[in-house]
Amino acid sequence: MIGLLKYPAEVQSILNQILEDALIWNDIIDLKPIPKYAFGNILLLGDAAHATAPNMGQGACQAIEDAAVLYDELLKGGELNDIFLRFEKRRLKRTHFITKQSARIGKMAQTTNPLMIKVRNAIFRAVPESIKEKQFKQLYNTDC
Repeated sequence: MIGLLKYPAEVQSILNQILEDALIWNDIIDLKPIPKYAFGNILLLGDAAHATAPNMGQGACQAIEDAAVLYDELLKGGELNDIFLRFEKRRLKRTHFITKQSARIGKMAQTTNPLMIKVRNAIFRAVPESIKEKQFKQLYNTDC
């Protein structure tokens, strides 16, 4: 198996027992955010609306937030089309931010160029705590 030399012998032993044809290999593709989620009586939620690569572990989180926001908008009442448009208004900015941020992180984190790895690591070490805190707030503050 590719890349096993970096793992301890115990891990290599376990991984060597996996049959290659039992594994599913697919490329991870970043999709550009779509401009709307509401289409009359149809509303896109979760990955159908804002699929994101797993770089930040936000896929399921965003789907859960979608459900919470939709529930909140349904409680407010009104025509279904209007409810869906209110949902869209609340979710577009945040989900676009998460999707774009995940793509950026993926590009930085998955580089294999040794020079770029050194530059990336130096930049990450130099980022002030206040900026890191601001980014975490953007990630974990919800619109629910």
